[in-house]
Amino acid sequence: MENQFTLTATLYKVDSLRYTPSGTPVLDVVLQHNSWQNENGMLCQIKFELPAKIIGQNAQAWQYKQGEIVTVSGFLAQKSQRIFRPMLRIQNITEYKG
Repeated sequence: MENQFTLTATLYKVDSLRYTPSGTPVLDVVLQHNSWQNENGMLCQIKFELPAKIIGQNAQAWQYKQGEIVTVSGFLAQKSQRIFRPMLRIQNITEYKG
């Protein structure tokens, strides 16, 4: 089954860097997206916020980049064992060069 997601958005909220018990860095962020999309021949404005998580070396690199426009890719997963709302697990993140 496919579960790949790509998005250009603003790093709207960046939490403090934390570490797993094994020492892996984790950064929780909120992505904010705003665009116009063509749907069934009509333009519609799309606005949303999406919680996301960066794990590993990228977490350290992006901890002070709130407000940056980025292109991210990764996969959607449930937020936790008990919370089934989706959150993006970011595998690749780059500064958007528009």
